[in-house]
Amino acid sequence: MDKIDFTSSKSGSLPSSKPYQKSSRASYKRYLIFTLLVAPAFLLRLSTAAYPILQTIYLSFKNLSVLKGTDEFIGFGNYIKMTTDFGVRNAFLFTITFVVATTLLDLLIGMVIALLLNSNFRGRLFARTINLIPWAIPTIVAGYVFRWLLDDQFGIIPFWIGQISGIHPVIFINPLASQITVILVHAWKDAPFMAIILLAGMQGIPGELYDAARVDGANAVQRFWKLTIPLVMPLTITMGLFRLVWSLGSFDLVYGLTFGGPGVATSVLALQVFREGILFFKFGFASAISVMLLVIVAIVGVLGLYMFRKSEVSY
Repeated sequence: MDKIDFTSSKSGSLPSSKPYQKSSRASYKRYLIFTLLVAPAFLLRLSTAAYPILQTIYLSFKNLSVLKGTDEFIGFGNYIKMTTDFGVRNAFLFTITFVVATTLLDLLIGMVIALLLNSNFRGRLFARTINLIPWAIPTIVAGYVFRWLLDDQFGIIPFWIGQISGIHPVIFINPLASQITVILVHAWKDAPFMAIILLAGMQGIPGELYDAARVDGANAVQRFWKLTIPLVMPLTITMGLFRLVWSLGSFDLVYGLTFGGPGVATSVLALQVFREGILFFKFGFASAISVMLLVIVAIVGVLGLYMFRKSEVSY
């Protein structure tokens, strides 16, 4: 009777652990290479973004002033001071007005321009090209140019208004006129960029949908409200969020056009940070304003993401 080799059959029935070990080592090497490649970019981002934010938050709790020579921990003193500071309160109120008004104007004017550029007419390519000229001008340059154009002494726009109506407007000494001017110039500067983005979204809509709507008897207004608006709404919300966040942190147009004047009527929070930190060397107080601006940006970002996801579900 032949003997059965139980040792060989047992060893042959068990799977070998060598392929598993090789797979684990390969995965470990891939993760190690990934970590080594990403680590420099991560450390660079940490040093250029996370550290300044944490340092700003730390300085916001201190009374740090170079001119006065003070450097002491005061807790929430700077934040309490912001509630009573006239310049910060006006800057906060105008920032909200400026951001909301310019974003709505950018979307509205951009939508109108996009609809015009999306239609068929001779010279459409040329019109699309020159549309971007205002956006291509540096913002600080646009601010100084319009300050010259609107100057009551030698500005060409007040001169034309005076020749036509007999009224010689003096814009930059009137708080309300200065605020409206800043908002309108900002819309003139950024609406063309919004128009190009919305135009790209409109061109991505299949033409068969419009053909089917025409067959069903829908006119141009109905096609706009029932097709164009719903289909470009996610893009519109995304660009609106982008403009909101960008406008909250920008101050170059206000700096060049009015420098926050008259008084602090057109001052925004970002310009107030520049004033307190760079001009007056109140680093602690400027840091507190920066933190408040950061919180506002974060709230706007969260609300914008919520609206964007809701629009994706709805449409």
